Amino acid sequence: MGLKSGPDGAKAVFKEKFASAFQDFRTLREVRECVGVARVQTLVVVDGNVLVMQIPQSVTTFRGYVDVVCTILHGAIQAGEHVVVVFDEPENLTRAKQEEQAKRDARRAPQTPQCSEDVARPCPTNDAYDMNELEASTTNVCLMVKNNRKTRPRLYDSLFVAVLEHFGNMFAGQECAWSLTFDGIDKRGMERPVDAPRVLGLLSSHPDVWEPVLTRETPIGEGDLKLTDVCHRVYKARETHPESKLAQVRLNMISTIDTDSFMIELIAQSRREKRKDTSNNELTLLCLREPSRKRKDPSQSTPAHYTCVDMEAFHNNVMTYMFGSQHLKPEVEARKPLVALLLSACIALCGCDFVELQGLRADLVLPCVREIARNRPDLLALMAGVQTGDAGATRNAAGAITAVVDEFVTSISGVPRMQKRTVNASACSELQVLRALWTTAYWSAREFKDCYQWGFNHAAMD
Repeated sequence: MGLKSGPDGAKAVFKEKFASAFQDFRTLREVRECVGVARVQTLVVVDGNVLVMQIPQSVTTFRGYVDVVCTILHGAIQAGEHVVVVFDEPENLTRAKQEEQAKRDARRAPQTPQCSEDVARPCPTNDAYDMNELEASTTNVCLMVKNNRKTRPRLYDSLFVAVLEHFGNMFAGQECAWSLTFDGIDKRGMERPVDAPRVLGLLSSHPDVWEPVLTRETPIGEGDLKLTDVCHRVYKARETHPESKLAQVRLNMISTIDTDSFMIELIAQSRREKRKDTSNNELTLLCLREPSRKRKDPSQSTPAHYTCVDMEAFHNNVMTYMFGSQHLKPEVEARKPLVALLLSACIALCGCDFVELQGLRADLVLPCVREIARNRPDLLALMAGVQTGDAGATRNAAGAITAVVDEFVTSISGVPRMQKRTVNASACSELQVLRALWTTAYWSAREFKDCYQWGFNHAAMD
């Protein structure tokens, strides 16, 4: 999931070129303490889909899942007084994401053992199960999570109802201030009738605080987009309701593993930089959970940790690279949001869930974006259309992306061992550019519902 990985992937390239924005920490609490912000001033937003998917395969029981999730979220609560866990909403996912998920499911080899009806099943295969079946020692909850999307909704709802109950009991009678909210859960949990549709909403320890903030007129289907949406809504809440319990929040910590968030948060940071009163801006840290790595040589092993990215520093480093200076004329300063959009579109083309142009490489595309940013303001200006939410204006930005691809092909032509990349990148199609534009608009919270008009189910992903 996310951007293309590997030594030439965006994450590795960003860590190398913009290293001062990155730092590793063992826990989220250590991150906050390093920043020097109080717990009451801290909001932690957690990708719930990632949280569940990262539970070890050795954990197979429902109660085991509850215990692991509680341990992880207790770490988040120690870091921030306010914790929000966000989830995908399958009913509201864009068709482009549904297409990508279907392809991913088809590639995944089925692990669920097949057995006859008279033999106990290792786990349910649909939504029709009860708590007794879920808590049975013979039920493999790991298979329900990893293999079957049909079984997840009731499991997730029941799991996080149990988790919230755990923390309610844990903190009962204590003076510890805390709030824990789940965004995209049916709070009925296992009480939802089998034949009743899910009603997605908030499950919260403090619904009076969070329901006014996180109730959306237009649902957000993908958790990646909710991460930054929650931060923005908290900012708006503290601006309009200074008496709110959220008014003290000055630090956002976004916990995920999905590298799409590099571009989503870069675009979001460019919006923060345009606020009238930037002195009141919150600091946003992207906290990417890294698993432990064991090697034969113990000195080469690394424990689990967080790679944390200061998004303000990251944004500044990217723009300094693009323009060569931090001190810019006003007309050049105004280009920064457009550069964030153009870079996002081109990084998407290097490989993400929605599109990939074979041959394009993140480390080699950066200087090509820089060339357009510095020397072709006419082309860069086309990216403004992506911010409008208008389909025609967004499509008009294709010229800027095509110019970067052409610059890339020119830059590697004749370079040894680059012939194949030259051929592949030269074959960039209109449909691939449309997908890149759609993706950038989507990351900017401007989703076009008619995915078929943007190259999906048509453009090759291979």
